[in-house]
Amino acid sequence: MARIYLSLGSNIQAEKHILQGLDALADEFGTLELSAAVESEPVGFIGDNFINLMAIIHSDLPLKQLSQQLRQIEYDHGREENAPKYSGRTLDIDIVMVDQLTGEHDGISLPRKDLFRHGYMLYPMALMEPDMIPPSQDLTCKQLWRSFPHTEQKLWLRPLTWQGTDISQPYMD
Repeated sequence: MARIYLSLGSNIQAEKHILQGLDALADEFGTLELSAAVESEPVGFIGDNFINLMAIIHSDLPLKQLSQQLRQIEYDHGREENAPKYSGRTLDIDIVMVDQLTGEHDGISLPRKDLFRHGYMLYPMALMEPDMIPPSQDLTCKQLWRSFPHTEQKLWLRPLTWQGTDISQPYMD
């Protein structure tokens, strides 16, 4: 089974939709590994703050089918099909990494370039996998985060409890 890293985000009733998204992922894929949640201000538009986190699932589904299944979870939780890029989201789920795959696979670029461009993806990944070196990189996630230009948006840890478990964790050393 492939180890698949997903980025989840929401800024419309954010906590509700993130928790429902985690429930849906657990129903479909079983046990989840989760990063701490981070909160951030939106970039590129005016709206409520986002909650973002990383989740790891395991699946043997082809990437195209997995992507369609994740898109359906988004739609089931109110995501608009043709929403503008810079707009609010009830639930956004992106495939970020699949094992150590690189390049294009079923129309999905791996690892997702946004992981290295946006703090709302990189920070949760660094919290979750500080010592992992992502495919196509020379530095660990912690090193990538420490060298990240923190000017794009403010990010901070956000307490979050899912299924009775506090999934908050402290900033890495």
